[in-house]
Amino acid sequence: MARKEKQVKVPLINVNHNDDDTGLVITVDLAGAPKESVDLDMGERGFCLKADAENFRYDNCFMLAHEVKPKETRAKFNSGLLTIRVPFKETSRGFKVAIE
Repeated sequence: MARKEKQVKVPLINVNHNDDDTGLVITVDLAGAPKESVDLDMGERGFCLKADAENFRYDNCFMLAHEVKPKETRAKFNSGLLTIRVPFKETSRGFKVAIE
């Protein structure tokens, strides 16, 4: 018998600056996937994520608006929610634009 491929789902993510504006806090909803199945690869401009649940798998890559320090990434998984904390490579503060 041929093995049936699991359906691929794109996880829901939320990306915010941390409280002191020195990095990003990324939350990823991986409902149904156990911690042991989560595979996270972080780069300076984005990250790729894979995780297996019982009847489907999460699989996608995401680009970030700011360069980060991938080697300083910290990730925690709790109750289906992956929280990724990563510092900016350089400050993210830009030039304040006056709105007319």
